[in-house]
This record gives sequence, C-alpha cells and structure tokens, in this order.
Amino acid sequence: MGKLDGRIAIVTGTSRGVGVGIAHALLAEGATVVGCSRGELAALPGTDDNPDWAGRSAQWVCDQGDVEAIDAFVQRVVDTYGRIDILVNNAGGTVPTPHVEDVPELVQKIQGAPRAADDFERTALFHAFAVQMNLISPMWFAIRVARQMKTQEGTGSIVNISSGAGHPAGAPTLVSYGAAKSGLNHMTRSLAQEWGPQIRVNCVALGPTITDNFRSFVLPADDPTGREYFDLVPMKRGGEPAEVGATVVFLCGGDADFINGTTIECDGGMLPGVLYDAGLKTITDLL
Repeated sequence: MGKLDGRIAIVTGTSRGVGVGIAHALLAEGATVVGCSRGELAALPGTDDNPDWAGRSAQWVCDQGDVEAIDAFVQRVVDTYGRIDILVNNAGGTVPTPHVEDVPELVQKIQGAPRAADDFERTALFHAFAVQMNLISPMWFAIRVARQMKTQEGTGSIVNISSGAGHPAGAPTLVSYGAAKSGLNHMTRSLAQEWGPQIRVNCVALGPTITDNFRSFVLPADDPTGREYFDLVPMKRGGEPAEVGATVVFLCGGDADFINGTTIECDGGMLPGVLYDAGLKTITDLL
C-alpha cells in the first residue's frame, strides 16, 4: 500500500527535470499522475519500462499561457479519472540575464520568451513572460483545480514549486523571476487561508537542483561537476529531482496534514544570493 493509493494528481512541467522527479515520487506511492508539457510526448518520461507506472500515468499537452487550455486540460482529467486530489504547479523557470534593463536576444531565445527586434520591447516581453509562467499560470491552474476540488469529498492538496530567488533579500540577474516566485510564496499563504479546510496549499522553494538544463546553462564549462560551484552551499552539492519529489510526497501523503500555507526551503541550507554571480557565468561566457 502506498501513501497515495487511489489519488489523482496533476503535475505541470513533466517533460524533464524536476517535474519528472516529482511525478515518479507520486507514482511510487500509488498515485495516478497526469503530466503536461508544451510539446506532445508519447508518455510521461521514465514510465516506458514500468507497466504499472505506465498504466497509472499520462502526458498531455497544455499551453499554460492560455487560460482556456488550462480549463480544457483540467476538465479532461476530471472526465477521464473522475476527480483531482493533488496539483503540483511545477512548470516555470527562467534564464539569468546580466542586465535587467537590456535582455540579450540569446537569453530571450533560450528562455523561449516572445521575440522582438526592438531592444526595449524584447526586454519587456521577456520579463512579462517570466511573471506569466512563474506566477499567473500557476494561479490560473490552482483556481481551476480548486473549483473541482471543492465539489469532492476529502481534502485536496496543492503544492507550488518556488525558488530561493523569491527570498526578500532580492534576486539580481533574476529580477522578474524572483519577483514572480516571491509572489508565488505569498499566493500560497493567501490561498491556504481562503480555501481551508477543503484544500491545503503549500510551497517548496528550491535551491540549485541538478537537471539537464542546470548542467547546460548553470554549471560552468570548467567546473562540470559543480565541485567549486557548490562550495558556498553547506551540503556541498545540488539537490536531486527525487529529493524534491520526496518533499512533495511528504506534503501530500498524510504525514503533514496540519502543514498549510507554508514554504519549505529545499536548498541545502544555502544563504540567499550566494550563487547569483556563479550562476550567471555560463550565460556571460556564451554572450
């Protein structure tokens, strides 16, 4: 028996990285998991060799910048599985930029933000895109799922995936992303107060977490294992997607039912801001 047997979960951003780690952790505890991504995939990654997981998972397309697409996605989950017990708002992210007032075309391209030939327009659209994907879209998803959860028996659980960049100390090189994640932390607390006791809402703020994108766009070419990069992190390493998944299971699996409106920092004990300069190096080298 798993802690989440019979539960239906949505996890956003499950094409790779942290989202896959969260989905796998939920599957391992018995949940049925519906993941989503911007592009179509044949199945939730990492389930091909596990018939049990493959039978309890799906991977569907959802443009999270489109409120109608979110509405249709959630309704499809309900129509297919009958209910929603867990939402993990994981999709998001950004790329650091050397100067907040002038975002280079390369940074905009890597981020996937809307393109523009004019420097100011490109910069403005980049920051608007960061706020949309890291704050507004998770809010849309949470509101739509809450409308369903309130029609069901039992207590729903929503977990927002945030970042240490949302710390009140500020986030140079990640200004719009940090502002959005700070807003996500605040939104978590507000929704927990408004939706209790029917729905619990919590947040997990990540520090450096080892994914393919992290290796490609954060770790310097001359320090591929991160030995020097992580010197300022007390644990002397980055986190793993499976560790984020274990934290989400803790919040949703019945062992933390009185934890509500809280942001858990899953960052190895690092101080805010200590890695901003190091994290920018890979981008500046590309530029």
